[in-house]
Amino acid sequence: MTTYKFLASDSASAMEEVVKKLGPDALIISTSKKGNKVEIEATNNFSNREKQKDTKGNFSDVLHSKIDSLREKQRNRIYNRETSDLEIKNARTSSINQSQSSEMVKVREQINHLQNMLSGMVITDERGLNEKTGNDLSLKLRQLEFTPTIVSSLKPAYHGLKLDRGHSAFLKAFSNKIACEEIEDIFKSEVIFIAGPSGAGKTTLSAKIAARIMDEKRREKPTLVSAESELVNGQDDLAYYSKLLNLQKLNYKLDENCRSFADVCTGQKIVDISLIAEEGRYLIENVRNQLGATRVATILCLPSGSSKELINYQINKYEDFNPIAAFTKVDECQIFPRELCVLADKNVKIGFLTGSKTILGSLALSEPDVLFSHLESYITSELNYE
Repeated sequence: MTTYKFLASDSASAMEEVVKKLGPDALIISTSKKGNKVEIEATNNFSNREKQKDTKGNFSDVLHSKIDSLREKQRNRIYNRETSDLEIKNARTSSINQSQSSEMVKVREQINHLQNMLSGMVITDERGLNEKTGNDLSLKLRQLEFTPTIVSSLKPAYHGLKLDRGHSAFLKAFSNKIACEEIEDIFKSEVIFIAGPSGAGKTTLSAKIAARIMDEKRREKPTLVSAESELVNGQDDLAYYSKLLNLQKLNYKLDENCRSFADVCTGQKIVDISLIAEEGRYLIENVRNQLGATRVATILCLPSGSSKELINYQINKYEDFNPIAAFTKVDECQIFPRELCVLADKNVKIGFLTGSKTILGSLALSEPDVLFSHLESYITSELNYE
């Protein structure tokens, strides 16, 4: 093998000499230091170069091979990073799409709710109402505080009728919707619970229901029962009414699982619940479990003129027991449409209307016809006034 040695002050100068002598394709065999000089041994014998390539490879080829390997690794890293970034982006996009989808569902629900609220709404002052709109029955019923849902749902009953006939048709349909048609079945229950807020007239209503049962001349008289957390000595109106009606009056103190309730007495019981709501629920639930739900009735006593909030609260407390509503003190305060609409929305039937001045003969069963007459007596005047 013919080789040439080139000596120069530095490697760059030595390489220039190699290129001048052997050309740009010269093969560098070795590079060494000779004192302050750099010596490069090179050859242009290509057969030997190929042999060197086959054995261990020259510097240029090794360098290019390394560079190619590094480039491939770099491409793989870039591809993997882009793939990872794409997966993360897709995951974020999916999360954003799910969030946006959930938000869109909420927006649609809100729009539907607003559409229901705005259904039939007229936003204007009295000067902006034409004669046709001003005499529209739906508008007048809304002004009387019947809810938009009720006015809309009962529209087939009065649609196309004149004002006087239309309002009667609406009140009949509304009375049929909320009045209890099987109210007489209440008096056949083995236990009748009278629940409701303090001061609503539960004790008086208990006596009136007992009097109504006695009017039917049944063989066995009912027993009036006072259910209390702690039996106290004080004014006992239920005892007074029991003497007035010649009925037995007993006390029941709440105990665990209400085991002793069945031992209070035999026969029909009318129970005046003078307990907090949670205790009242506890008593009703346990007695229903012992006797069966069909043998127990729950009457929710509500004073006329109650706020929607109070009625909602009381219904929510006892709704598991399918209560029948009884409005008391109707001789002192009217029953307003906004109160009755709460019953309609909660699917609670009204069974009794009663005043507060007398016991005998003052309990009206609010069957559809009775309730219609009661509502028409003052709503007609309100409509005419409007």
